Amino acid sequence: MGLVTIPVSIFLEDCYGTKMRRIETRIFRIDTDVGEQLDELAQKDKISVNVIANQALRKQVEYDAFAEKFGLVTISRGLLKTFFSLMSEEQARTIGKRTGEHEGVALVAFWFKDFNLENVIKSLDRVASHYNHNFEFECTHDGRAYVAILRHDCGPLASAFYAEFVRSVFSLLNMKVELEESEDQIVAKLFVQNADQQLTVGEITPDELKPPYAQPSPRQAVSRS
Repeated sequence: MGLVTIPVSIFLEDCYGTKMRRIETRIFRIDTDVGEQLDELAQKDKISVNVIANQALRKQVEYDAFAEKFGLVTISRGLLKTFFSLMSEEQARTIGKRTGEHEGVALVAFWFKDFNLENVIKSLDRVASHYNHNFEFECTHDGRAYVAILRHDCGPLASAFYAEFVRSVFSLLNMKVELEESEDQIVAKLFVQNADQQLTVGEITPDELKPPYAQPSPRQAVSRS
């Protein structure tokens, strides 16, 4: 067993909300074989051990620590395509809508506490796209609306599923949603109905962590803040 010194990046905010990057150095004791594999991986990918370690630690605190408790699992893209191919279009849309209204809301609240526009976009980008690899995600703002693109490469039934998922999640935030579907992606234009109004769903618990009695639906839990 050996020691490894790792600079850990920490982001703070000043009084104006500007993010500042601070490096914190910590010493970890790791198994010798892990250290050897780190060295091999760093050499192969032409990056430093510090970068690999920071990426692994960030994934642990941003994803792994939550994913197991929430009940997320990872499946191959091929198996995901097979699941969608076994659905009818009506089933794909129904399941997408239901998933958005329940599991989608619960996931955002579980990871980020408050169900709001910023955290929904974070969950799609960081959780579903970056870590869980469900799809590639882009989101921009053109001054009038947010434009979200989900590229999934799983066929038209997956587009039907994701379209209804996106529609149901953002509709809970009282946003107007315009969708364009193609075989391997959806494009969603998201319009804030009232810039001074924000709807928040608070204290939503995923099904796996709920006590064994009836809970109100996420839609019933929406309240104006």
